[in-house]
Amino acid sequence: MKTLYLSIVCLWAVVLSACNSAQHSNTYTVQGEVSDSSLNGETVYLMKYENDKYIDSTIIKDNKFFLRGTVDSASYCRIVVNNSIEFANIILESGNINANLKEYDKPSGTTRNEEYAQIKAEESSLYKIASEKRAELKKLYPEPKEFDRQWTLYMDTFKQKLGERCIEIYKGHNDDIIGYTLLFTLFMRESSLDIRDSVLNNLGPWLRSTKPAQSIISNTKAQKATIEGNRFIDIKGADIEGNSLSLSNFIGKGNYVLMDMWASWCGPCKKETRNLAKLHEKYKDKGLTVLGIFVWDKKENLSKAIKKYDITWPQILDTDNIACKSYGVSGIPYIILFAPDGTILKRKLRGEKMIRIIDEIMDKNKPKTVCN
Repeated sequence: MKTLYLSIVCLWAVVLSACNSAQHSNTYTVQGEVSDSSLNGETVYLMKYENDKYIDSTIIKDNKFFLRGTVDSASYCRIVVNNSIEFANIILESGNINANLKEYDKPSGTTRNEEYAQIKAEESSLYKIASEKRAELKKLYPEPKEFDRQWTLYMDTFKQKLGERCIEIYKGHNDDIIGYTLLFTLFMRESSLDIRDSVLNNLGPWLRSTKPAQSIISNTKAQKATIEGNRFIDIKGADIEGNSLSLSNFIGKGNYVLMDMWASWCGPCKKETRNLAKLHEKYKDKGLTVLGIFVWDKKENLSKAIKKYDITWPQILDTDNIACKSYGVSGIPYIILFAPDGTILKRKLRGEKMIRIIDEIMDKNKPKTVCN
């Protein structure tokens, strides 16, 4: 009887131990620091990238904070503080995580966070190498046209290496949280369309179903359909008075068309407006139409912007965001040049390079003077 009693006690102890272990296996802690002492007393928030949902919060004391909770599965999160530029990215998972808001992409303490930090360090290093190479080429080739040629050659090789590394990393992370974080990196953004398409086609069911992956899949498909050399895709919108207006009212009508996707709140867009104004004035009667596509904004803001920036070229209001989806655009300003027959000539034009390309094209195609 005593033996039976002891057996039951031992068995119950094992069960309790197992339950206790299961209870704590999904517990996380996040310890971190901030560099700005004025943030003491402020609230630090833990938020999911997936849905911007607040998960946890605490008060900063002595430039430090501590968070504790439970998780069912790993997720990509950021730690933010109100009214501060300091933040940190982490993979929230069970275990003890360290996050320094002084160095926003260097979490540590768990296996996934260590690997994430290593990938982000590699990305940062590659970005630095490209930036230094650009500066070097600027000095070696002061003539803008030759610099563009050399930079394009370098970037073709650079993107190929990025793509190869992207494929390599995704071999082990095609359906997990590390793969999810990669969707936001240089490896995915700057890889060629073919490599990006290959990686996306091999994503696992969970990762493929996420909102960022679906967005990249849609954008990649649209970009492939609108590469340079393909014919334009028509979209419908409205003019400032609300009348129906389409791209086909301008493109494929015998003029070159410089289409600018922009919004009133976009700082770089306002800068490009000055460049577009120069081109409009110079070539409006010589075979070039500048066309604005007003995206991600409100109709009343278009009216105000037209007056404020003295915009005299036609505008199409695209409240349904059809243009960006059709051309695979995820950031503005985004400027595309179309040939007189509606063929896409150049994508992603900006600044002085855009002006130089337009000048060259218009110079080559200006009417020849006939002498009698």
